[in-house]
Amino acid sequence: MALMSRRNITELSTIEFTGSLGAAFQHYGKQLTALAERWGTELDIAAVDAEAAMSTMKGHMLLFGLDSKVRARRVAKRLKRARDLAAALAERGESFHRSYRKHFLP
Repeated sequence: MALMSRRNITELSTIEFTGSLGAAFQHYGKQLTALAERWGTELDIAAVDAEAAMSTMKGHMLLFGLDSKVRARRVAKRLKRARDLAAALAERGESFHRSYRKHFLP
């Protein structure tokens, strides 16, 4: 059975690469950057909230709960890495149109 791919990110999927490609690529890059920045913000907030929630959990009695805080930091680090990837995606969105101009326009 063949799987059909779907484009569900409406901010990006509604942009068609027809007509003036420079304008279309610039618009796509701006939308990609905006979307990645929103994801980055959400992931940053989620990392802080998740770490705070996990830090309140009881840890080992002899360690005064410090083990829970360390484990919470490790788990939240995954969301922070995802945030960093979203920031890198935002940078790529900004450079998309510039790369097109560099390689295709005189």
